[in-house]
Amino acid sequence: MKTALPSLVAALAVASASNAALVYGGGTETGNRFNAGANAIAYMNCFTAVSAGQNQLALESAIVGIRRIATAGALLDVGINIYAAEMTFDGTNFGRGANTLIYSSASLGGGAASVTQLVSTGALSGVTLNLETTSNAGLGGWWIGVEFTGANAASTANGWRVVNAPTTGASINGFGAFNFNNSNAFQAFFAFGTPPGSAPSRMMVDVNGSLVPAPGAIALLGVAGLVSRRRR
Repeated sequence: MKTALPSLVAALAVASASNAALVYGGGTETGNRFNAGANAIAYMNCFTAVSAGQNQLALESAIVGIRRIATAGALLDVGINIYAAEMTFDGTNFGRGANTLIYSSASLGGGAASVTQLVSTGALSGVTLNLETTSNAGLGGWWIGVEFTGANAASTANGWRVVNAPTTGASINGFGAFNFNNSNAFQAFFAFGTPPGSAPSRMMVDVNGSLVPAPGAIALLGVAGLVSRRRR
């Protein structure tokens, strides 16, 4: 008896790879930035459209926009950590699940002029997130987090750029934070403006990834099973 398992795995891998695309991002910059403070992580909620059975996201890469303000003709250097975290929802509150460090640098470098610096994780592999698919029908959600590090971590000369609504994917006009004001807890959602959320409260991030299973993967599974039965 022959088995179709090896060819099925290969087919699923090809289907997943072909689905790699921008799944969240494209928001236009505002004139604001946000720094959660030393030892705190700010989290942007990210949602993308999913079909039945698509409950995971394989991350390919992420880019965050950091607004850096020159003071006395120079940028204040800072380090950065970028995280990808699973989103939880208990029917009322959103939370943070498994949290993975996907990029770390002790220095964003120098310069003489203010700039929105794009910080890329580069190509990622082996980072798969379970998506939160309960709160919003047809959408799967996760978090991207930014933590500033080093001696200048708390300086507001560096901050995560605030943007308007994404052009790809969806998000709540608010953000989460871990250990904000030394709370040692995850909290969601914070929002700017009065009342909260009346001003843009999203952070600049683009995420590329592949939904799992990829479109057609379930159909491939059915076909592979049919072929296997015919071979017996």
